[in-house]
Amino acid sequence: MERHILSKSTFIRGNQCLKSLYLHKKRPFLRDKISPEQLAKFKRGSRLGILAQQLFPNGIDLTPRSPSQYQKRVLETAEIIRQGKHDTLYEAVFQFDQLLIMLDILNRKDDKWYGYEVKSSLKISDTYLLDAAFQYYVITNSGLTLDDIFRVFVNKDYSFEGELKLDEIFIFESVLDNVLKLQDYIKEKVIDEKATLQINSSPGIEVGAHCITPYPCDFIGHCWKKIDDKSLIESYNSSSN
Repeated sequence: MERHILSKSTFIRGNQCLKSLYLHKKRPFLRDKISPEQLAKFKRGSRLGILAQQLFPNGIDLTPRSPSQYQKRVLETAEIIRQGKHDTLYEAVFQFDQLLIMLDILNRKDDKWYGYEVKSSLKISDTYLLDAAFQYYVITNSGLTLDDIFRVFVNKDYSFEGELKLDEIFIFESVLDNVLKLQDYIKEKVIDEKATLQINSSPGIEVGAHCITPYPCDFIGHCWKKIDDKSLIESYNSSSN
């Protein structure tokens, strides 16, 4: 099996800025150092994902231990689904058209498959919908029909005091209708991003609000090095809040 070109995270990166995608793939040494705040956010998201797995017990964990295992896990995921011996898979890995995703929770109920992606935020954003649409695109085109796909996020009114009540911590929201509307966009954007990775130099994209929205880019130090007025970053940040 050929290696993937785009993952969910790199697709989202390219949707925000094609130059960021190019640098991430071709010039990673230009990346800014990760901040303690960003690192803490990543770790928080991982802990919540593991916690949510308890709502779907006795699943099989397909988490790749290294990038070299991605394609192996794709084949294992497909075989487990084909055999039908497990109703729940954690971090199921799918690949289609050199696009790769890992789904937090894949669950079968009444012979229908449902996808769940856990987020540490308190609401569903447009980026999360695009995230779900990309996952749906890869999973369904790889051959598995999803009856529904859900974003799972934290109940803002839940108090994390005392014994945890898993059924009260998380809110499940179907995003299928929105995801279906985005399928054509996903297909078109994939073509744009793949084409960008074939050029010989980074795209000539000027700095702007896209440098921090919806996520602060980790190539700001490189792209903004010739911009004298760094306060513009703060103005962009303020206007996006």
